[in-house]
Amino acid sequence: MGFIVADRSQQDLLGYSLDDFVSKDDKSRFIIKIISELNLNHLKARYSSQGGEAFPPDIMLALWFFAYTEGITTTRKLEKLCCYDLRFIFVSANLRPDHTTLSRFRKNNLDLMAEYFIQIVMLAHKAGISDFKEISIDGTKIKASCSRKQSFNDDQLARKIEAVRKDIAEYMRQCEISEDGELAETDLDAIRAEKERLEKLEKKLVKRRSQLKERSKELKPEHRKNHKINIVEPDGRLMPKSDGPSYNAQAAAESKTNFIVSNDVVTDPNDQNQFTNMHQKTEENIACDPERKYNADAGYHSTNQLEYIEEKKIDAVVAEPTPNNRSNRKSPTSVETILKENRRVERSDFTYHSEEDYYECPGGEKLKPSKSYKNGKRNIRIYQASKCNKCPLADLCLSKQNESGLRRIHRDQREILAENMNIKLQTDEAKTRLKTRATTIEPVFGNIKQNLGFRRFNLRGLLQVKGEFNMICIAHNLNILFNLAMRGHIPFFIFAQYLSYYQQILMSKIKCMLLIQILFKCLDTRAGIQVNRPEL
Repeated sequence: MGFIVADRSQQDLLGYSLDDFVSKDDKSRFIIKIISELNLNHLKARYSSQGGEAFPPDIMLALWFFAYTEGITTTRKLEKLCCYDLRFIFVSANLRPDHTTLSRFRKNNLDLMAEYFIQIVMLAHKAGISDFKEISIDGTKIKASCSRKQSFNDDQLARKIEAVRKDIAEYMRQCEISEDGELAETDLDAIRAEKERLEKLEKKLVKRRSQLKERSKELKPEHRKNHKINIVEPDGRLMPKSDGPSYNAQAAAESKTNFIVSNDVVTDPNDQNQFTNMHQKTEENIACDPERKYNADAGYHSTNQLEYIEEKKIDAVVAEPTPNNRSNRKSPTSVETILKENRRVERSDFTYHSEEDYYECPGGEKLKPSKSYKNGKRNIRIYQASKCNKCPLADLCLSKQNESGLRRIHRDQREILAENMNIKLQTDEAKTRLKTRATTIEPVFGNIKQNLGFRRFNLRGLLQVKGEFNMICIAHNLNILFNLAMRGHIPFFIFAQYLSYYQQILMSKIKCMLLIQILFKCLDTRAGIQVNRPEL
């Protein structure tokens, strides 16, 4: 099987070509040039040597990339644009693929989008658009391609399965009755078709219930009863601050250009375990740099991630979600200050003495280790005061549920990592970096959701969703590269071919005008009349 021949510079009889209708600095030309820089061997190898001619894969890939940069993600809309929008006609070389062909190409090659994303990142790194010294990380919730109404918990699924089985039994009874000839053949076919549909639905519901039970094992016991699964899109999950089943999309962007250097899609409802993932992907996509800085918000703050940062010696700033839980004071808050403010005594009012291993409270009491316990993978030690009944802050310090009358503090053995990070956050440099993070990665998601209109995935399944998010990240990066190229911030090699390219067009037009003159001359000779001929 070969590929359909396509030539954007091919002229028609009147001397025009597709090149004439698209300006030389249009984004469509830029994307075609970028595609020519990519290694498409894996994509081309997927085509068979047998069968009819196929649409050229480089044209199809350029068409999808250009569509996503314009916020077009649906196949039917893209099919129409290939018929009346000159830019899309130019990119598609006027081949006009239908929506089925477009959908099949995207679906079958989504797994290659991660490879092309990395290639474009490497191309940008080679072009020197930035030094990639500071990276900001964040996540956002993007809706799955399903309805919230199709989400059910275990009890609801059990009732639904029971109702479907009753309907199946009723249709089977009707089939038995029909054998006596009481029903017409057409009615019997309809009953059988409906019975088969219900049987498929029963299998799906049973499978989803099994998946729900398996997934619930990862949750805390108190959350398992109300945990739901979507029968249409089981990989999507109900997450905080999301309207319906969603995915947690992750991205790491360079601070100077907002260029995305790595991305991922996960089903975790929060970001607590994603710093490790995004750091490793970033270091894989661009050359490792021990001096590279990473900035993240409070959602990434956890002892596991801080331990990873410490082990890898990463220069990272991770915002503190609960600053009142850190005891970094050189001395405890005074009793007078707390009484004057008339507030609860927070953990931050205490001072932890690491060498002697005890807490000092505002009243001067020492909280010493009493016992330890394990919470999952966390080793917790309890620090307890010896007396609190005579303390003037007792009412503001002890909770109503405290039956012992003694203040206790639970300390993770790795909490020193959080305290060190909290100390780092007090520096001017860390505050500046957190402000930079807000102006780096937040606009990236704003552009993807608002400007490109990507608020919902079109495809289903985690693997398909990962591929589509790679496509939207590629579109974001291509827009950035194009804007930088227009400002002259990208080296000349990206536009190097344009000089000879337009020289060829000019020569083609001259040849075409000469041909027209010859045709008019032939007409003059045969008709014996004079015609006003165009002159060069």
